[in-house]
Amino acid sequence: MDHGEKMISDMGLSSPSLTAWLAELNPYLQEEDLIECSVIKAGELNLEISGKGYKKISTPKLDLKYWETLCHVLANHWGLAFDPIIQPRLSVMLPGGHRFEAMLGSNVESKLSISIRMRRYLKLSFEDYGLNLEHEQMIISLIKEGANILISGGTSSGKTTFMNCLLSSIPQDKRILVLEDTRELTIPHENHVHYVVSRNEKNPTLDYPQMIDHLMRSRPDIILMGELSMANSYPILRLLNSGHAGFMCTLHANSCESALSWAIPQNIAFSGHEPKGVKEFLYEAVDLVIQLHRSDKGQRYVGEMMFPKTQELIRIQP
Repeated sequence: MDHGEKMISDMGLSSPSLTAWLAELNPYLQEEDLIECSVIKAGELNLEISGKGYKKISTPKLDLKYWETLCHVLANHWGLAFDPIIQPRLSVMLPGGHRFEAMLGSNVESKLSISIRMRRYLKLSFEDYGLNLEHEQMIISLIKEGANILISGGTSSGKTTFMNCLLSSIPQDKRILVLEDTRELTIPHENHVHYVVSRNEKNPTLDYPQMIDHLMRSRPDIILMGELSMANSYPILRLLNSGHAGFMCTLHANSCESALSWAIPQNIAFSGHEPKGVKEFLYEAVDLVIQLHRSDKGQRYVGEMMFPKTQELIRIQP
């Protein structure tokens, strides 16, 4: 059993009913170098293969009823609510660590939209992202010092994979607390605790402010978050102003500058909070922003790095 399989086993992601319902889908997920499996029409799969683009496959057995039932099975497995009318969205993890995002019902013209982002367990290095030894040593030094680091980029730019790459640079004696809405980070350290706040729960028992309050009281050396969203951007400001050092997360943004000046303040405004002063605070609290890009050929690479406190920007040619 490899590390990825052990992690999935430890998480209890397999069950007889779930295994049975995935039996019809799983052969397609075994496609070599599969990046994403998406559904925009019942009875068809779109498979994105690394370096080859998309190919469409006819799958008559994977009809609308199949996807509705699978969503119910997955929701039940994770203790979540799903209903095509009143709770049509589902964000969970499949066995294998693959991220499953679905929306069914009247909000979608074709009645369903599904994306399965494959967890590929890639062992990538800094060099694979276009970074030289100087860049690598700079980042590792900041991580060891307990810097606050944001990893920014577009969809499928490799943000989570890159963050997993960074985690090996955290000293092994550090206590790490992890908070995600879908578990994707693989922590190689023994002293770590994983927490989950689901995107599916409208009124979770413990929301982000409560969870972050708990994290700050649990003596962390490093706090890792999944993706910044409208739900957690505002509470994270408290975390960044807690006296705690050592924080990493990912977010969607076009550039390092727009991550701090627009993306996070917009998330906060959309959540109903006043974003006044947020940009200025982030430039004081964040030590490094790393911007990832994806080329037309599917290559993921670091395009720029910014040090907000000095506003130094390093552009990197792919």
